[in-house]
Amino acid sequence: MSLDAPEYGAAVSCSFSALPLVPLSFSLHPLVDRFSDLDTLLDHIWTYVADASTNAQHPFRTPTFGTVGTDAPRLRTVVLRTADREARMLGFHTDRRSQKIEQIRGTPRIVWQGWDPERSEQFRLRGTASIHTDDDVADALWTAASDEERRLYRRPTAPGTPTEAPEHGLDESAPGRPHFAAIRTVIDEINWLHLHPDGHYRAHFRYHSVQNDWDGQWIVP
Repeated sequence: MSLDAPEYGAAVSCSFSALPLVPLSFSLHPLVDRFSDLDTLLDHIWTYVADASTNAQHPFRTPTFGTVGTDAPRLRTVVLRTADREARMLGFHTDRRSQKIEQIRGTPRIVWQGWDPERSEQFRLRGTASIHTDDDVADALWTAASDEERRLYRRPTAPGTPTEAPEHGLDESAPGRPHFAAIRTVIDEINWLHLHPDGHYRAHFRYHSVQNDWDGQWIVP
């Protein structure tokens, strides 16, 4: 077999006679249903997010979490720990000395974003965050955390502190609970995108407190 490479003015020869023939039976797009009803889609979004909060292998288990910094948006990956559709709530825990805490205190508006490569779906959820350090919300997440997760908070110095060499900063004798914080976000806006083989399409949902309900709309992707 000869493969011409005209950009180099030469030919590359190779033989695959010793290799077994394998049928090419894959698709660039997974066979995922195309949604046509906004209520059904909203159910799908919340079920998807709720599943992620209990499944470590789920694509939305480690979404991007965005806050507003003093000079620019700030993004980082977090681990989704809780999700509650009735409360419109997503939550995670973090070190109370981290920069995101000050950013939330300054501007509590936040955004979550995740991409599912298997389904070709993007999920973006906006809302308002609150910080919990020494209350029932924080206690519940601390109790639910594993020993290894609690161990990560045994750092005498704050995240982002400069060091002379790469190090984890852990001190096994240091307490972890005083550095622990729970972040609770209440969602009021959802933007969803589907790159479907029959055509890309997108939907937007906004929560209205007076009606106590979501209003959905198909929009151009």
